[in-house]
Amino acid sequence: MKTNKNLAIILFALLLSVASFAQKNQKRANMNVVNPKFDATKNIIDNLTASQNYSSLAKVFKAAEFEQMLREEGPYTILAPSNDVISRSSENLEFMTDPKNIHRTKDIAAYYMIPGKWYASDFGKLIRMSKGRGEIKTADGDVLIITLENSIIYLTDAKGNKAKLVFTDAIQSNGIIHGIDKTFSPN
Repeated sequence: MKTNKNLAIILFALLLSVASFAQKNQKRANMNVVNPKFDATKNIIDNLTASQNYSSLAKVFKAAEFEQMLREEGPYTILAPSNDVISRSSENLEFMTDPKNIHRTKDIAAYYMIPGKWYASDFGKLIRMSKGRGEIKTADGDVLIITLENSIIYLTDAKGNKAKLVFTDAIQSNGIIHGIDKTFSPN
């Protein structure tokens, strides 16, 4: 009887150790994602511009001539790839801020905007209501597929580019920003 009790205690301790190790590894995996400190009293474009890690998206919005719109009331939901993510994209910041690419830049910028204010919990409700695979329209009318995998929300564009939400619900005076770990490529 005492052996079974000791075995149960050892197994319980082992399970706690594994859970603790997994939690530490998850924290380490998320350490390269910077959760920005946005000022909720400022608008989307001002917060992105002031951000060390998301200012490239502000430059894209400005090049697409969306700056004034993103200063106004909204509300808008922004899916924000970091500066690093944009720099690794085939359509990088240099491409998107080149005036000769204005039409493509507008398409790309609109893909990161969703009309209205969508919290992560709203994405979750949409996924549940749609039996695991929700759809949401971007500002340019294209559809992103929203799924939940291992408690992480993913958005997938028409070309199959799949981005996960790396931070959520950064409130702005005119909307909300969610960080994503990949770029999208509109048709």
